[in-house]
Amino acid sequence: MKECREFRVFGRVQGVGFRRFIQAKVDSMNQPIELISGHICNLEDGSVRVVAQSEVQMLDKLEQLLKIGTIRSVVERVESTLLENDENLSGFEILRQEK
Repeated sequence: MKECREFRVFGRVQGVGFRRFIQAKVDSMNQPIELISGHICNLEDGSVRVVAQSEVQMLDKLEQLLKIGTIRSVVERVESTLLENDENLSGFEILRQEK
């Protein structure tokens, strides 16, 4: 069953390659077919926001990656919120910073 979730990642997660790391991991999970769609962006408060839609098992894997982060990041916590499914989500991309 597909779900759409918003993840907020708090800690030292900006300026440490966090978004590129997550995008690369999702890109590799999306081979040979797209399993996760959504986007990732920095927020003004220093956190990172991820919106992702996929099967529950894949979203759980993504959440584990968000908790680990990169070598240079320090993830303090990850908050997850269930959203309504969005049929317009396609691919997985890095967006410009949101306010």
